[in-house]
Amino acid sequence: MLNKILNHKVFLFWSILIMILCSITITLSSENTLSDSLSITFSIFASFALFFTSVVLLEEMVHEICNP
Repeated sequence: MLNKILNHKVFLFWSILIMILCSITITLSSENTLSDSLSITFSIFASFALFFTSVVLLEEMVHEICNP
């Protein structure tokens, strides 16, 4: 279990997820157009990063299961 916690890709996944949540919160609470547009742009790029990070994690899990 400790090895899973220390895995840098899992840490990256959770960090990106927290950044997306913060960005969405800023978008909903801010009334500044510049802040909203930057936050929405950051959310889009972070969601792409989250998707690719989750794909890499899934691929590693499949390789772990198939090649013990």
